[in-house]
Amino acid sequence: MINDPSGPEAAYANAPEIAAEIGWIAKHTNTPPADALAEREFRLRKAASLDRIALQEEATRPSGLAAEAIATAVQAAEDFATYDAEHGPLTFRGAELATADDFRAYVREEYRSWRHAQVA
Repeated sequence: MINDPSGPEAAYANAPEIAAEIGWIAKHTNTPPADALAEREFRLRKAASLDRIALQEEATRPSGLAAEAIATAVQAAEDFATYDAEHGPLTFRGAELATADDFRAYVREEYRSWRHAQVA
């Protein structure tokens, strides 16, 4: 799975700490985005942070106890994909999303691409 470009290892390899991301999200929650790119970044970082939290829950807790974190991550991922579909940058891969895992993988792919662009 490590070579899977949509896998969490590849997507979140150089991501900031979850606490830092949550701080950034909280800071920007009540601030209207300056433009569509800022709105997309907010939604992407929120979905990715919730996905990372769900991944931690899945790894450390029984599935029944991780269910709420997983459902929250899936909802954020679906919201992000819906935003992308409505505003244009939804990739071909994104147009084929069908399952909860598909939506979370989409967030990982987009986050990895976004982080790569930030670091480059």
